[in-house]
Amino acid sequence: MKIYIQRFPHLAMKWIFNGYAHAWAYLDHKVIFINDLNEIKDNEDYKIFCYEMMINEDNLHKLENSVNSYVFVQPNEFPQPWGSHRAYITCLSDSLIYRLNQLRNIIKWTFGDALKHFYKWENVHVLPLAFDSINYTSEINLDFKYDICFVGASVDNGLGEKVPIINEVLNTFVNSGLNCGFSVGQNISHELENQVLIKSKVCLNIHDAYQRALGYDSNERTFKSLGVNGLLVCDEVHQVKSLFPDCYLSNNSKDLVEKTKYYCSLPKEELISIKEKNINLVNNNHTYIKRVEEFLNIS
Repeated sequence: MKIYIQRFPHLAMKWIFNGYAHAWAYLDHKVIFINDLNEIKDNEDYKIFCYEMMINEDNLHKLENSVNSYVFVQPNEFPQPWGSHRAYITCLSDSLIYRLNQLRNIIKWTFGDALKHFYKWENVHVLPLAFDSINYTSEINLDFKYDICFVGASVDNGLGEKVPIINEVLNTFVNSGLNCGFSVGQNISHELENQVLIKSKVCLNIHDAYQRALGYDSNERTFKSLGVNGLLVCDEVHQVKSLFPDCYLSNNSKDLVEKTKYYCSLPKEELISIKEKNINLVNNNHTYIKRVEEFLNIS
């Protein structure tokens, strides 16, 4: 069956929706990327996978006519100061939310454990982000090039919080004596990113301020780092702790450095054992294929 998936040109949603597209294709769906719901042809059965911002009164019939539509929705309110920025709350009117709630073929989802803020929505499902096991390769390679790696971007969330967090953490590592493989905002290919992750003893993850403070959701890098490399040090985020209780978490950069040095000092056999355990955990439970299977079970 055809599934029409919203195209994102850049930023985090590009990689998230691409990961889902690979998984839908793997599970026997014909993926077609679209920029507008009106590009959909109604002459045969289809599904839709999109962000709520794509929906309006004029194209709602495309969802109504679908076999199923999987719509990423945003909260009706969000804790301050983040709730004052449009990136954190729904862009849909109450009347449109009501109409979507009436459609039984619509599966509404989000990746954060924050359902109390979705009080106007009905039956929203929480599916955390995942690892793109199709586009990235899991591998334990003992020919390490880096002690620690980080590949990401310092995207502004509207409040200017991310850049100071990233600078503080990365500067602490750069000055630690560890061999660091860091790429920030360089938009490197996923092939190069895959190799950097593989050739590092440990991966580093850094979240946004709201994720640290509220703990509702974790970024895709959490799953990618553990899925490819198997060993991660990370700032404190409740969802990460819940999904990966053995992962070392701290908002103190010096503690993250010390834990990284400890991991780098381990015998290779012990390092391999930790990596294998986490890689298996992610590949068995937290891939986009697993998430799509959850969607299919819901629908």
